[in-house]
Amino acid sequence: MTPINTWGRNMGRGFAVVDLETTGLFPQKHDRIVEVAIVHVSPTGVVEGAWETLVNPMRDMGAQLIHGISAAAAARAPEFAALAPSIASLLRGRVPVAHNASFDARFLAHSMQQAGLVCPEYEYWMCTMQLAGTFLPGNRSLADCSAAIGYAMQNAHRASADALAAAALLRAYIGAGRDPAWWDGWLATAGEWPDEPCDTTAWLARTDSDTAPRSVLERLHVDVATDAVDDGALNLDYLALLDRVLLDRYMSATETDDLIRFAAELNLSSTAVRRIHRAYFDGLVSAAWADDQLTADEWADIQKIGGLLEIDAATIAGAASKPDAAAPTLTTGFRLSPGDTVVITGETRRDRSAWFDILTERGLIPKDSMVKKAKVLVAADPDSMSGKARQARAWGVPIVTEDGLERLMGLGAGE
Repeated sequence: MTPINTWGRNMGRGFAVVDLETTGLFPQKHDRIVEVAIVHVSPTGVVEGAWETLVNPMRDMGAQLIHGISAAAAARAPEFAALAPSIASLLRGRVPVAHNASFDARFLAHSMQQAGLVCPEYEYWMCTMQLAGTFLPGNRSLADCSAAIGYAMQNAHRASADALAAAALLRAYIGAGRDPAWWDGWLATAGEWPDEPCDTTAWLARTDSDTAPRSVLERLHVDVATDAVDDGALNLDYLALLDRVLLDRYMSATETDDLIRFAAELNLSSTAVRRIHRAYFDGLVSAAWADDQLTADEWADIQKIGGLLEIDAATIAGAASKPDAAAPTLTTGFRLSPGDTVVITGETRRDRSAWFDILTERGLIPKDSMVKKAKVLVAADPDSMSGKARQARAWGVPIVTEDGLERLMGLGAGE
């Protein structure tokens, strides 16, 4: 790239440092962006502004162990197409920069194209990883380069943290004394794109999505009509849904929404739902004490269910002693039996092939694709937005976590 002597003319431009978190490595194979951060840096290396947002990928979240974003958080974020005009605006007139720019440039270009917009081609991106060979010999990773310049990097694989770290590298490179004409040559390449329609889509930063959603009873108290029914009876339809939700001893955000919506459809008051939850809990405690002893696993299960059902602490503590009177068990007795079909979605903790072996050994039928006769869908994240998860919800197939599958099969965590 031939340097152009336009340093003074381009002083008002600058750089846009970009970092993306994605479900995987290949946008052409349906991997998607799940987080975007853009940091504006002046021609002299000063941070001028920073923006970040989660992105709803409308599929499973992929490598969650790396990026750490839950499906519940991403589900509240805008889809990329809605964010694309804002992203284009933040890049307009600036040199795009990234650490390992070939990845970000390729991924962003594909996503922008899908949204009907353009993005600078890779040759117009500055790569702080490639420049490390000139300014920081022997270093390539973002963490190593950051350490080499004394920058304390935090929250790696969070788009905003990685973008700010790359911006710090850029500032260090600019301050290293290289001929200003070289930087000016880069600034001269910054494109002025056609103005797009103004976009007002709100960005959702990861910190803004971290707030825990209100619980079932909290939301019922606020959201359900004040004339909701409380006739003292236990609604069996709500009980059936509650039991299915608690199969894996985990209440996902999607399942919480389902309970709220169903309670509203049944016109149940928060008092009525609280009574149902307490009856379910009492039945669980009675079942655990049926043989006159309480094992450590049973006690842990009681505490777990008590917390999910928002049973008060004193009642949960009292369950450590055998109740004076037995309460009816209100569970459906859901279990996996030989011949049942189990479908798996997402990047599970246990290797997929290992799960297939375990399921087959126990007479179950493991599948990768969703079928209507599936007994359960196992998801790395039960709020998954994958096609299989959406189909399972449409067909009424329970979605359970890996821990839930282990519980249903009587496996220990290490087996």
